[in-house]
Parts: sequence; C-alpha cells; structure tokens
Amino acid sequence: VHPIASDLLHQDKTNKELKMLRPRSSIFHRRRGHNSPVSSDDTLPLSHNERPKLGSLRSSSIAKFCLAFGVLFVFVFILPLLQDSGKSIHKKFAGASSGIQQYDAVIVGAGWAGISAAKALLDSGVDNVLVLEAQDYIGGRSKSVNLDGSINNPSMHGNVTNIPIEMGSEWMYANTELEDTLFDAGYLKGVDTNRGDAQFVPLVDSPFYLQTFVHEEDENDNAPATLKTERMEDDVAKGLYKRVWGDFLKYTEEYKKTLGEGEDGSFGHAAKKYKEEKLTSDLDGQFLDLVMAASEVDYTGGRDELSIFGDTIDEDNSGKHYTSVPGVGYGNTAAKFAAPVAHKVHLKSKVTEIDYSYPNGAIISFTRNGVESKVMAKTVLVTVSLGVLKAGNIKFTPSLPAWKQEAIDGMGFGVMDKCVMQWNNPDAAVWPDKEWIELITPKGENSGKWTTFFNPTSYKGVPMLVGWIAAENARYMETQTDEEVLSDTMAKLKAMFPTITPPDRCIISRWGSEENVLGTYSFKIIGRNFRDDSRQLQKTVENVWFAGEATDGGWYGTVNGACRSGEAAAKGMLEELLASSPARSAS
Repeated sequence: VHPIASDLLHQDKTNKELKMLRPRSSIFHRRRGHNSPVSSDDTLPLSHNERPKLGSLRSSSIAKFCLAFGVLFVFVFILPLLQDSGKSIHKKFAGASSGIQQYDAVIVGAGWAGISAAKALLDSGVDNVLVLEAQDYIGGRSKSVNLDGSINNPSMHGNVTNIPIEMGSEWMYANTELEDTLFDAGYLKGVDTNRGDAQFVPLVDSPFYLQTFVHEEDENDNAPATLKTERMEDDVAKGLYKRVWGDFLKYTEEYKKTLGEGEDGSFGHAAKKYKEEKLTSDLDGQFLDLVMAASEVDYTGGRDELSIFGDTIDEDNSGKHYTSVPGVGYGNTAAKFAAPVAHKVHLKSKVTEIDYSYPNGAIISFTRNGVESKVMAKTVLVTVSLGVLKAGNIKFTPSLPAWKQEAIDGMGFGVMDKCVMQWNNPDAAVWPDKEWIELITPKGENSGKWTTFFNPTSYKGVPMLVGWIAAENARYMETQTDEEVLSDTMAKLKAMFPTITPPDRCIISRWGSEENVLGTYSFKIIGRNFRDDSRQLQKTVENVWFAGEATDGGWYGTVNGACRSGEAAAKGMLEELLASSPARSAS
C-alpha cells in the first residue's frame, strides 16, 4: 500500500482537531510575521555613567507603577476571559468534529468523472475515499433502463437477453483511452468497434418526409387545408441538404465578418437574416427550420442561444460506436466500470453544503435517506452537473470566488430529451432501414417538435424508434404527461407511416426536471468564450476540486471529457495529499 494510505489515516486525533477544524478566520491562525511579540532588543538598558534627573525618576516610578498595574489587570481580568473564549472556540470545533468520519478524499457525484477520479485515487494507494451520489444508481447521465426495470445494473452487463434503453449517452468515441480501457476489460463485447458510424450525424444519409398543407378543390373554395406527408426522393433530399445547409454555412462565415471585434451572434439570428436575404422557397425555409431543430438536439441549446462561432451539426466527423446493444448498454457499462470502487459509493446521498473554511480540509453536509450527516475530508471533488451548480443546490462556505461563480452563471447548459419506443413484434418495423429519419414540418405550433428520429432496430434486434427533442421544446414537453408525449410523438410517426401501431414499451426522459441534474450537457452560448469559462470552472478553490464534462473545453458534452477531467482532478488531489502526509514531510 502506498505510504499515504497509512500515514494520512492514522494521524494524532488532537493534531486533526487543531489542524483540520481550525477555520482560516480563527484567531489561532495567524500569518507568519504578524502579531509577533516585541523583541527584548527593543528595550535598551541605560549606560552606567548616565544620571537621570529627579523628574525623570518620578516619571519612571509612575511608569513602572502603571506597567505593574497593567500587567496585574491583564492577568486578573483579561487572561481568564481570553482563556474562556479560547476554550469555547476549541470546544465548538472539537464538538463539530466529534463523531464525524474523516476521509482523505470525498467525491461528490458518481458519474463518469467521479468514478474515474475514485479509481485513479484507489489505484494510487489512497483508500480512504468516499463517493456521495444523490441518485439511486451509479453512472450519472449514462442511464440504461433494463428489461427487468433495473437501472445501470452491472449484473445485466453480458446478459444478451437484456435489451437496454438509453436515457442518456449512447455512442462512444472511437480510438480514445476510455474505449481502449473498456475494450481491454471486456466490457464492450457485442459492440461492433470495427464499424465506422458515419451515420451517427443526422441529415447526412437520412430519408426526409415532407409535410405540406393542401387545399382540396371545392366549388366554394372554403374547404379547410389538410396536412399531407410524403417521402421525398433521396436525390432531391440530398440536393436540398447540400444546397440549403451548405449555402447557409457559407453565409454564416460572411455573417461573422459583419460583427465587430468581440461581438457574437446566434445561429438563430443568422438563420433569420439568411431567410430574409437569400431564400425564396417555402420548402427551403422549412428545411432550414428542421436543421435548426436538429442542431438544438445535437447541442442542447436553443438556436438563439447557440453561438455562431460554435460547432455545427455536421462538423463532428469523429468515429463513434453504438454501445446500447443487447448485453451491454452505456449505463450498465458505467456500473461495471465502477465495480472496483462501488463499495466506496453511498447512493441516495445528496450533498447540501461544502464548508471549506478550514485550512486543511472541509466538512461536507449531506442527506441520506432523509437523515442529515456530515463527513470531513482533506480534499473534495465536485462533479455535479453544471445545472446543479447554476441552481445553487450546494451551498459553499465561504461563497465561491466571484470569478468561479461568474463562469458558472455564464456558461450554457441545455436540455435534450428522448421518447424511446419499443415493439415486440418484428413485423412492427414499418419504417425505412435507415439510422435517422427526418420530418420537414410546415411553420406552425408543432414545427420542430419530434421531427428527428433515431432507428436502432438493427442494433437492438427488436423494432425500436427514438424521438429526440431539445431546448424550449424539451422544457415544454417535460410539463406533459407520458400519455400526452406519446400521443404527440405517435402523431408525427403516424403521418409518415400510417400503418404503425402503438409501441409495447415507452420510456421518456426528463433531464431538465431531474433535480440532481437539471439539464443534459453544456454548450457554447452566445457572448461567452467557452474555453475560458471551462478553464475557470475547472480551477481548484482551496481544497475543493471541480470536474465533469463542462470543465473539459476540448471534450465538452461527452463521457470522454468527463473521464479526462476526473482523472486530472484525482492527480491534483493526490499531489496535495502526498505533500501534506507526515512521511512526505519527514523525507
């Protein structure tokens, strides 16, 4: 075992009370050089040949009397008060530590960032670790719902009869350290890692269905318009994609040049100007609206929030592999990956306060199954979502520095949800054998709602469709009942596939309403420098570290980014623990 695993755990109790529980504002904690006693050299003796005058002797006697009286007054009256005050302060903090479990590291959150950090610490010999997770499962926003109703169940991993449904992450980036680690551990058996999923990006090779209002011929011309839905010819659809979307991307480059230095613009505003200046066809405008809705799904922010200097929907050409196949599942894989540290995780443990006002540690308050508890830690890692930080659901004492809070408040954090539908009958799949299906809707109340569908049937082995929705449409959807959501989704599917039947299984995510998440992932919001904000969010405050997808500017919004940030934080925590260990200090 690493020396830190023993040296850090068996320090003298009194030493812990004095060092770990003494707040920086305490009168006991003084900066070197301040409030030091007067040196004896400051009072010089009289030389033997000096003869003071009588007045001087009288003044000296009075001064000596005053000094003697002052000393007596201090000893009789002041010192007892100070001693009582000191005792009460010592008693206060000693009482605070009484019965409180102490840890070298406490990690808040058991998503990929927290799991990766915990594994890194344990692998380095730091065993005195506690992970507090508010949810009742490990994995965070990787969430597999299994056939038996369990969530992120490691025992379901490898069970090929289980068909997981993913409420969160589904694709894994290829050729990353994370994928290599999971592959070598045998956690990706059943995942086709040789397949390049270029079709991961919607719109590129999707069948398009076009909805238009049609007026039936009537002699009075008073017949109401009806909504007609037809599949577009593939070559026509591809031509529309290249012409409209390709031309819009060129337009955005020119649009950027019209902005002043330091100015920013949104994709939504650019699209509005593009329609006004360039488009003459209703169809082209409808198609652009579809792409805007798909962009919201990809980046979780609203089109009027997404920075024109951010990423676009077809720029991500990285290889990805689909993980939600029978016997695997992204969330189940997270739980399997976390198995070596699962005994360190306390589920249903919601952190409410982190008091880091102590010089060598912090006190973390949390509720577990309705019971309030406290623990102490030398280092703390916060991996909760940006949404939870924005909501202020965790109180920091003292308050976080202004630069940290400003980054938290300014960053974009959006919502993206799914409506997952499964059919048991293989003949229920009446839709095309393509991974993505897109619906071009006319401008109206339901425009852009449930227009992008993913078809994982070939991966699952059973008919399945996933409707995607994001931004304001998703927030509205989360106020609806499951029955209302399914009705809206099926109405769109019925328009494209008239013979489709109701699904046998339907699960709907509501990440924006999930109190322990409050959104999906971060995005590049208008008017902010995302990388600068991400760096500020990642920076340590005293003995509190921060990790999660939003802290990794290069891999934001991904599991890979969460893992990288967790491992980086663990490295910093380990260095801090080693530097403060008695064995290291003695050497």
